[in-house]
Amino acid sequence: MKTIWEQGGTGIGLWCILRDPIVLEMAGKAGFDYITVDMQHGFTNWATVEGVVRMLRGTPVTTLVRVSANREEFITRALDLGADGVIVPLVETAEQAKRAADACRYPAKADGLLGGNRSFGPLYADLDGAQDSDETNAKVLCVVQIETATALDNLDDIVNTPGIDAIYVGPFDLALSVGLGGRTYRDSDVMRDHIQRVIDVGNAAGIVVGMHCDGPEMAAYWHDHGARMLTTGHDTTTVFSAYKNLEKEARSLIR
Repeated sequence: MKTIWEQGGTGIGLWCILRDPIVLEMAGKAGFDYITVDMQHGFTNWATVEGVVRMLRGTPVTTLVRVSANREEFITRALDLGADGVIVPLVETAEQAKRAADACRYPAKADGLLGGNRSFGPLYADLDGAQDSDETNAKVLCVVQIETATALDNLDDIVNTPGIDAIYVGPFDLALSVGLGGRTYRDSDVMRDHIQRVIDVGNAAGIVVGMHCDGPEMAAYWHDHGARMLTTGHDTTTVFSAYKNLEKEARSLIR
């Protein structure tokens, strides 16, 4: 993902609610740039995330884990288990953004890298953090979610927090927080303006802006308006849609 962004490209992703490693392996081989394993609202928990991440590590996809809260032990655990990065929910201030960024990185002061609070834990054999902390720090992705009115108020400070690689808009929770629950950019100029401001401020600060989308049409819209990390859908709705389309086609042909 970082290479894509450094080259000016856009990452296309899938959001995974299910915890079945077989389903996720198929998703990982489908061609997406990243997959997010949701531990906040999804079925994956600490008993199952290791198997899910291990399965995804065997595919070409970048594996992100959306942790359930901005807690150091959650972030470091997800990374120790093999995630390439984390998405941290409900970040509302620069202090909270710094907490997330520090938890993602080992203490190191190489040129261009920041020290962090991450400690050396159980790592994969091919990821020796104790030997390659600078390299690991450079590779990890720290993405913080902008999904509240308070985050909008503190947006300039959040995007200028060292160690943040991207901000990620949760448009549906953001709508609830600003008193526009159920409204989207499609039917609310206010929501559209809020989201566009997040994108503009992030881009001006040199931070990639991500968007949680309900499908390719929404992803295309926000890509045209400056977002470069686009979740195009959920595994649950994708699987259901495939089943439903198969059933519909079968009934149309079998009379």
